[in-house]
Amino acid sequence: MTMTAEEHLLVRRIILHNRIGCIVAKMSELFRISLAQALDVFYRSDTCRRFHDEKTGLYLYGDLYIIDELEIELLGAKGDSELRSILFQSFRTDEQMSEVEKFRRFLKDGISFLDPQPASIQGA
Repeated sequence: MTMTAEEHLLVRRIILHNRIGCIVAKMSELFRISLAQALDVFYRSDTCRRFHDEKTGLYLYGDLYIIDELEIELLGAKGDSELRSILFQSFRTDEQMSEVEKFRRFLKDGISFLDPQPASIQGA
């Protein structure tokens, strides 16, 4: 049995909303902000707009890649300064900055967050 276009759209919406929940939960954990703040930052971003646009293909990428795209957006010239301040408000201490660096190292080295003690940060 084949899905109708309407059924396909409904399934796609369900999957996208589930993915957004996972992205927002991971953002909340990584950036040490509330789930509500993470949801607000994500939905107000250009990254979210691109995530919903099938033509960009961003929805095909992993959650951490999408979070990295959001971070790049907010650090770049296009970043909304209010969203940037919400997202990075918790990174005030050296300890918290080291978490950001660990996150960037995860992205750069392609290490899975599922690995409890990746070799690249054991000595960090």
